[in-house]
Amino acid sequence: MKVQPNVPKQGPFSSRSKTLLLIFASTLLVANIVLLQETRALTKTYSDQQNQATWFLFHLSKELSELVGEARRLNESINNFDSAELQYELAWSRFDLLIHNKEVDSFLSREEVRVYFISLFDRFQQLEPILVEAKTGNSVAASQFYRATQNLYMEMIDYVTQHFRVASPLYKQQQKQAYDLLQAQYLLLGIFVITVALLTYFYKQESKFHKELALSDSLTDLANRSALFIDLQNKQESGTTFSLLLLDLNGFKNINDTLGHQAGDIALTEVAERLKHMALDNFKVYRMGGDEFAVVINSTVKQDIEEAKRHIHVVFEKPIFASDQASSLSTSLGAACYPQDTDNIDFLINLADKRMYKMKFQR
Repeated sequence: MKVQPNVPKQGPFSSRSKTLLLIFASTLLVANIVLLQETRALTKTYSDQQNQATWFLFHLSKELSELVGEARRLNESINNFDSAELQYELAWSRFDLLIHNKEVDSFLSREEVRVYFISLFDRFQQLEPILVEAKTGNSVAASQFYRATQNLYMEMIDYVTQHFRVASPLYKQQQKQAYDLLQAQYLLLGIFVITVALLTYFYKQESKFHKELALSDSLTDLANRSALFIDLQNKQESGTTFSLLLLDLNGFKNINDTLGHQAGDIALTEVAERLKHMALDNFKVYRMGGDEFAVVINSTVKQDIEEAKRHIHVVFEKPIFASDQASSLSTSLGAACYPQDTDNIDFLINLADKRMYKMKFQR
């Protein structure tokens, strides 16, 4: 019989997939941080723009409003020229400050806003020759200067009303940019949370797999000696009564010596399968090591123990084909009951072991 090699068990998830997922989660975290910084920067920019717009536009509109008032008085009396000229110079300075001062960069960072105010300033400068003509006593020029300054002022007020109110197209566009950034941040955050949840699940499953691996026998897939101690301690803590049956294979050494260790592994695997499929209720099978096994039943009734022993002996009635030829095995059994025999787990196992070897040496 061809023996399959004993391939080590692999974890439920490959190292590569876990590494890639970890890298992906780290990338998402960095992207979230970058987006958060971008959102803060955008919010600060909009806030600065709004504050600067409020400050500079307030002063500019104040100067232009006063200029319109002086132009009206100039139109009424040419003797008011000096006041109109002074106010024109003040408005000129305010325009120049608005366009060329570096502190206003964020306010004029939008090209359409900069273009508009530069164009408005150019038109404002074109009023100077008209004002100079009015200085000569030309009432027509004074009237023209008044109408031009009034139109310029009203046009600027309309522009500011349309573009620097909350519902303006300019601020709607800024709000859309902020909204898009926020949505992208929510999306990345959602993906990041899902990725972290997947990573947590992966590592939890991996931990569960390694725990099960540490408590199982790699050859037979039965629970091992460590698992037996844990299970018995749990039963002890919960106050559950049980019986422990230890069994040692008779004739196994002969299989190993004559047919080889691979045949011995086949024999152990076959015995384990038969023990697992016994027609018993509430029992569990363990491999203690070598050719020793253990069976735990949740009963201390003598009839149940004898029934378990009978089923165990039935396991060995049929020959085992560990190679091309049949091999016969039997078993020696030792049983101990908790808590009737002892309430100490170590003593219980030792007692069952002694009874098993007593039976073995009596054969």
